[in-house]
Amino acid sequence: MEKLVFEPVSIDKLNRLYPFTSLYGEGSCQHSAVSMYSFYDKYGDEVCIDGDFLYVLRRNLCDEKYRIYLAPFGAGSLDKAYERILSDAHNHGKKAGFVTLTKKHKDFLEKNYPGCFVIEEDRNMAEYVYSENNMAEFPGKYYERRRTEIRSYWRDYGAVTKVNPMTGNDLDEVSSFAEEWLRSNVTADNEVVLITEKRCIQRQLDSFDELGLSGTVIRIDGVIKAFCYGTALNDDYYDVLIEKGSRKYPGIYRVLRQESTKLNASSFLFINFEEDVGDMGLREIKESYGPVFMIEKYRVKEK
Repeated sequence: MEKLVFEPVSIDKLNRLYPFTSLYGEGSCQHSAVSMYSFYDKYGDEVCIDGDFLYVLRRNLCDEKYRIYLAPFGAGSLDKAYERILSDAHNHGKKAGFVTLTKKHKDFLEKNYPGCFVIEEDRNMAEYVYSENNMAEFPGKYYERRRTEIRSYWRDYGAVTKVNPMTGNDLDEVSSFAEEWLRSNVTADNEVVLITEKRCIQRQLDSFDELGLSGTVIRIDGVIKAFCYGTALNDDYYDVLIEKGSRKYPGIYRVLRQESTKLNASSFLFINFEEDVGDMGLREIKESYGPVFMIEKYRVKEK
């Protein structure tokens, strides 16, 4: 087989990618066209549409031994799609590796290529999925504490708080607040991660409309003190890409999650709050919100 011809992800390609990622990405944030574009500096994602499949090469994760791919996206034969990827890797004199594979693809490889791959679960990249109703209403005894925190916020700051959809007129102020948030939260341990995240935020804000993003801003006394935005993964899943808030105002994150769900995600069944990347504090918070399920992820390398 001939080598696959990959090209960098760009804004003008997103409309061609979305039919593949929305239908075959399994509601995973890592498998969205917006994610591929947003994290280009980090992963160097390159794409190739060949026949019935979209193939994605994580250029920046490749090394002298392995070419690293995402799972193939498409409605055709998975067996043929994986054979196409293996052939591409071998034509470059390398073995094939895969990251962020879902359980469906992990199981497929185990069944159809027994003994050919080393497979490891990647808990740090597992994604948290919540029901839209739970994030919009915080119902029942389990969420009683969240409702109490939200009521306390509105009691203390309701008179000076305005919640609105994010528009183009807000983007410069959102960017400035994100920069302020970084300065307030950066440490020697997280500096590289937060700087990378800020670059990603700016890349998304610079193409807010083109990426099909929607968001929410919370102003206190007319000044942005919290924001979040996200995008549709498909008809059922909404992906929350970024949340930032000032912790000077207790409960503001709870209010942000509830209000942004109502404004941006009310037509979806599920909300993907992405992975915790191994941050134990973040893991504890995400688990405390009661995900309805996790999207398991796996790293796979050819033996």
